[in-house]
Amino acid sequence: MLTTGERPRELRWYHAGPMLFGDWGTSRLYVLGLAFAFTYRASFWYVAAMCLLMIGVGWSYEIICRLFPDGGGVYSSAQRRSQLLAVVGGLLLCADYVVTASLSCLDAFHYLGINGFYLSIRGIGTSGGIPLDALAATLTILAIGWLNYFGPTKTGTIAMFVALATVVLTLVIGVACLPHLGEAFARVESPFKHGVARSWIGFTEIVLALSGVEAIANMTGIMVQPVEKTARKAILPVLIEIVILNLILALAMTSLPDEILFEKLPNGDLAHTGDMLKQIASHYISPGFAAVASVVFAALLLSAVNTAIGALVSTQFMLSRDKELPKALAKLNRFGMPKIPLVVAAVIPALVVVLFPDVEKLAGLYAIGVVGAISITLASTSTNRQLELKTFERAFMLGLTAIMLAIGLTITLEKPAARSFALIVLVTGLAGRLVTIVSNKVVPIERSTRIGYMAFAASAVAAELGIALIMGDDWRAFIPSSIVALIMGYASYETQKYRAILLAPPEAPTLEAAPAKPRMILKGEYSPKERIMVATTGNPRLIDFAIKECKNRQAELDILFIRHLAVTPMGSTAPPTLAEDSDALDLFDRLRAQSQENGVPLRLLYGVARDIPEAILDMAVTHGADLLLLGTTRRGTLWKAMKGDVIQAVAEQLPERIGLLIHA
Repeated sequence: MLTTGERPRELRWYHAGPMLFGDWGTSRLYVLGLAFAFTYRASFWYVAAMCLLMIGVGWSYEIICRLFPDGGGVYSSAQRRSQLLAVVGGLLLCADYVVTASLSCLDAFHYLGINGFYLSIRGIGTSGGIPLDALAATLTILAIGWLNYFGPTKTGTIAMFVALATVVLTLVIGVACLPHLGEAFARVESPFKHGVARSWIGFTEIVLALSGVEAIANMTGIMVQPVEKTARKAILPVLIEIVILNLILALAMTSLPDEILFEKLPNGDLAHTGDMLKQIASHYISPGFAAVASVVFAALLLSAVNTAIGALVSTQFMLSRDKELPKALAKLNRFGMPKIPLVVAAVIPALVVVLFPDVEKLAGLYAIGVVGAISITLASTSTNRQLELKTFERAFMLGLTAIMLAIGLTITLEKPAARSFALIVLVTGLAGRLVTIVSNKVVPIERSTRIGYMAFAASAVAAELGIALIMGDDWRAFIPSSIVALIMGYASYETQKYRAILLAPPEAPTLEAAPAKPRMILKGEYSPKERIMVATTGNPRLIDFAIKECKNRQAELDILFIRHLAVTPMGSTAPPTLAEDSDALDLFDRLRAQSQENGVPLRLLYGVARDIPEAILDMAVTHGADLLLLGTTRRGTLWKAMKGDVIQAVAEQLPERIGLLIHA
């Protein structure tokens, strides 16, 4: 139950571990193929080097989880150093989540065998028309976004079982590869065959294997105490599994026949960049096993799409709640999901797949967001002298920061599409921040200045997009694009002084009394003998029945309005309050008039929660309800299967002393 900004700590290590694997471990499904596409038979050494980097990053994030038990990650860690830097980190995280959704969905269809086919007016063929895998991925992303409109479904448990099934299947594949590792090692080539510089670039090509580690830091706010222990027990087994099996599978990959490794699509691309684990399973076990395993792998990738969309929504919601982006982004629908962020989180990844219908191209976009977010997290933490870091921990994280910055610089130089994508995200986000600050009427600036700032923000976004469209991947485009980004960053920095005005707490109604409004507890025409609690968001038939029942029983009417917040908590951002909830305020105004008219004592209660049944139970017990009155839903079986039955969940745990009355 969230009424004062606190969040229930229910996430245990055996929940967090599979969730982390669903983000961090999923990258294996495309990193193996990408490693071979970029470095051929030297790929084992590059994967081994990446595993060493993963160990260092994993250990660093254990420390970060310890230091930020109420929500870590790039936004929280950078916020201690600079609010603007925190926003930049949050925007890079958004870029990461966008490409996570795009790449994961596209790769899912590669594991399902939809690769190298095109849809044209003549039908499906191997050349010309729209790439079938990209079309399927685009439609799937939009469909997953539509499902998220109705808030979180009961897919969390399914995702956990899919993650565990993936681990088991990958272990089987790894064990099957063990007898062949000696032969495979004999075919491994030197990583320095084409020079040290080329080797370094090849290493940076697969840095997206680090993606997903930010997820564990963002979970700390809902982890059971002690957070340090919970985080370590979640990270360690996932890290061990990823490192050991990645090494085995990368080595086994080098021993695959040339006709598999170098098979080409009609367009000249390598055929198995996106489904290398399927090919390993088929060669070392059997095609039948590979086909079954690929369905599970595809399910895990689609689960990663769902997670990425949810995380992208959460990041936008968090930035909006912190008044870094327009407040419209924090507006919830009736199912507890932010409306506009959900549209952005579904449409943008779908558009990215259309523009970059290729695993290798998406990998380039992916890497810059991953590296940028991790670099800011490590740099902000290791340079913050106020944090309790041991000397060797600080030194190690500083060294790791230097490596990540070098990787980021290399990607910027080598991947023109990636740098353009990152700059567009940053300029658009900073423009939104600038507009958010200067458009607020409490900011003391002239109207003409306000309009000028807003026109400048719109012009900067248009200029950034125009440079990318006109100059494309030309190196010369980087200079004007960077200048636009720097100017926008400076303008955003200059308006930072106005944020203190925006963050000043408004006068808000409390649970007991509200300024300029009637009391939240109203006396009736009689002294109540019991309490009837009604959980509703405004069902008039239920409220009318409750008032009649209260008059018959001489009872106090306790109206409970629960605002469902379906967004996954990130950082320490406060949840919505009653002062911001116009629906609840309007309902409470109507109820005051209705209860006074009928002479029924009234108590108005408000809360924000992710788990509705738990919130109802908590309030019923806390406020001493004698009878709990709930209304039935008219939604069908499919809805209950997806969302669960609130009445059943409440009935199963309601104390015996509290009666339960269902109104149809």
